[in-house]
Amino acid sequence: MQEADELQAAIAAMWTSARPRLLRRVDALEAAAAADLREPERGEALIQAHTLVGTLGTFGRAEASDAARLAETALEARDAQSVRVAVERLRAEIDAD
Repeated sequence: MQEADELQAAIAAMWTSARPRLLRRVDALEAAAAADLREPERGEALIQAHTLVGTLGTFGRAEASDAARLAETALEARDAQSVRVAVERLRAEIDAD
């Protein structure tokens, strides 16, 4: 049981360390929406959204990963309003801890 506790503590420490970087990635999604999905903001946001999907999934944050996937899909569809909605959900999921 001690190994599991140590593993959980290590994951929690990594989450604490990664969280500010993840929120900066979310900022890129917000910037793209604010720029009406013009380039280069949209292209950068697509990269950041894709990275968020994987990183959040790796941390076991399924709801946050799903929100990032919705943002990525909305960016691909050039749907700024859906990006804003996904970003709001994504930020709430990340901030929940």
